[in-house]
Amino acid sequence: MAGDSLDVNVREQNGVLVVRFSGRLDWSTYLRVQDVLLDCATKELVGVVVELDDLVAESPALLVVFDVVWLSAARWPGISLSLVVSDHQLRSTLESRGLPRHIPMHLTTTSAVAAVVRLRHEDRVDAALPTCRCLPHVAERITERACERWGVQSMLDVAPQVAVELVSHIEDDSPLALLLRMRGDKLSVAVRTTARFDLRQWHIMRRNVASIAVCNFSMGETPAGGGRNIIWALLDVPSDSQRPPSYLPEATVFTHQA
Repeated sequence: MAGDSLDVNVREQNGVLVVRFSGRLDWSTYLRVQDVLLDCATKELVGVVVELDDLVAESPALLVVFDVVWLSAARWPGISLSLVVSDHQLRSTLESRGLPRHIPMHLTTTSAVAAVVRLRHEDRVDAALPTCRCLPHVAERITERACERWGVQSMLDVAPQVAVELVSHIEDDSPLALLLRMRGDKLSVAVRTTARFDLRQWHIMRRNVASIAVCNFSMGETPAGGGRNIIWALLDVPSDSQRPPSYLPEATVFTHQA
């Protein structure tokens, strides 16, 4: 991808998305950098590594974009994001400003990729949903099968109903995508959409999810780039309620989409 003053290259390396920025980071390209990284964060395999040596920041203040992305992506889906900075001057600039506050820095891409934590029980479902009245039922069934496949029997009465709640309140002329993630003791149910919730809709949604969930949960909205948003609910899975996965045969609804 190319712009007037910024080039972006995205490649996969050992299951990790590696993003290289070349050119100028200024006020005209700031949002593009943010959107590219948020888009990668929502399509992640196991993590995102960002190569910065060929990026020239017009102002050190602009480098806060990486913390902004981390703060959004870390909430959902909680992916690994790290930077590769071997240029001494750029590294000094970052460190002198206390940046990045949350993101690990590495000298080489190889070391950054090797450091990505590959969670043992991580799994994901990305499923396009139909644009018909059966949409809630399809979302419910996909989520049920995911819970069975991941061996979280206790969530069978919770997660599918949360999925129904999410898709039932989103009005979008574009097709929705149901996104499910299982990481350790956290199960996330989310919908990728171009729609936005107002405060009244958020109040209704939180109240309804609270009436469904019998576990700790949090909810939020994460920008996904390209005018899209991810409306998500993150559910705690009780550690004493998990059983071995059922190893169901992979169905077409579980086709993983990049």
